[in-house]
Amino acid sequence: MPVTAAYAGSGDLDGSAQVAAPSASPVIGVAAAQVAVRPHIAPQPPPVLVPVSRGRPVDPAVLGSSIQDELSSEWLGDPDHVAVTVRDVDTGEHLFDQNADRALTPASTTKLLAAAAIVTSLPMDEPFRTTVVTGEEPHEIILVAGGDMLIARGAGDPTQVEGRAGLADLADQTAAELTSRGLGAEDTPVRVELDTSYAQGPDRAPGWTDYWLTEGYTGRITMLALVEDRAIPFHPAPADPAQATSLAFKDALRERGIALTGGPRTTAAEVVAPEGAELLAEVESAPARDVLSEALASSDNAMVEQLARQAAVADGVGADPDSVRAWVLEQVAGYGVDVAGVQLADVSGLSDGTSIPVRVLGDLLVVGADGDDPGLQSVLGELPIAGFSGTLWDRFHLDRHAPAVGVARAKTGALPGVTTLAGLVVTQDGRMLAFAVLADDVGRDGAGLEARSVVDSIVAELAVCGC
Repeated sequence: MPVTAAYAGSGDLDGSAQVAAPSASPVIGVAAAQVAVRPHIAPQPPPVLVPVSRGRPVDPAVLGSSIQDELSSEWLGDPDHVAVTVRDVDTGEHLFDQNADRALTPASTTKLLAAAAIVTSLPMDEPFRTTVVTGEEPHEIILVAGGDMLIARGAGDPTQVEGRAGLADLADQTAAELTSRGLGAEDTPVRVELDTSYAQGPDRAPGWTDYWLTEGYTGRITMLALVEDRAIPFHPAPADPAQATSLAFKDALRERGIALTGGPRTTAAEVVAPEGAELLAEVESAPARDVLSEALASSDNAMVEQLARQAAVADGVGADPDSVRAWVLEQVAGYGVDVAGVQLADVSGLSDGTSIPVRVLGDLLVVGADGDDPGLQSVLGELPIAGFSGTLWDRFHLDRHAPAVGVARAKTGALPGVTTLAGLVVTQDGRMLAFAVLADDVGRDGAGLEARSVVDSIVAELAVCGC
């Protein structure tokens, strides 16, 4: 999918400040429009975008020299635990490699592998559907999970990814249907049940500790949840997001005058909807592509794990963690990427025990950015923009980082003692480069922030490279 927008603006959190540039020339590649454009006081003619393959090729020796000072920084820790690869997207040429075959802790850059697998199986244009169907008995209705973790408690917003589907809309449809059937009056109360059988599996990856969950660094892996219940640090998700959603649904039905059996906080009995159950109501999420982009942009561990599980199940694989991890590696290998040396403890990068050679990330980025695979290309095209959006909105904030602002897209990764970044950047000569940096022996007590700044400086050097 050609990209024909150049980026400028105020750096809003949602990354919405974008200025479209005319497509006078064909554009090839996922992020060809990431040529530096800055706001101007006086109007100036917009730049003409050209394919990045026409940019001046990079001299590997010059590039290597330009980033040596950053790579020598003590903030990155032990040099043996710093791995870097820089590739020319058009040719695939290795412009710079350091410890490229050494498997290091990738943190959330692991999600690039998961995303590459997800797009091979899930229909990216299709939404996830949450439904209400009839139960075994006339007075029973069943709320059926369909993979949407971003349901609004109120009305859905068709312009948003978060909250595209609304629980209030589902309740409106359900209440109208029940009323038409003579159900839900005081003398014909309805029993609400819950079906979570779709892609059912453990609610956490094996390596996820109670700390990660109780402190809000990740939520539960679930196929039904309210967007307001997404975990954020120090604000954990509910212990059972699907049941929390069913309680909210029951509240919404009561507000619409539907009489229900059980008390206000009575959890829903978990059942499997009977074969041939009649559809009473349905709401749809944003397309899977947009949901995946949101999961990557916010680096949501539970969402990525959940989407990978759905994709594996759709491909006929089991929902258990071992099967999903093996399936992700198989799909990545299907791109022609050598996955030797990769060990996955989960597919989101949170668990201890995951290790990936940086060359694997570089290979995958080149495959995705060269335009040969539209699905993977679309994923990379929605990665956070340096200084503007997602987990990069507050990065690249120093003067020395400025050359990369708006022209680099990347997936971040951070764990205690680990700082990683992998993505794409366009040089000042209009050449697209893929890069990945892993440092997994960074010190604690603030060293991670300094290491992150050094990594941002490396990317800025790539962006300014007149090589």
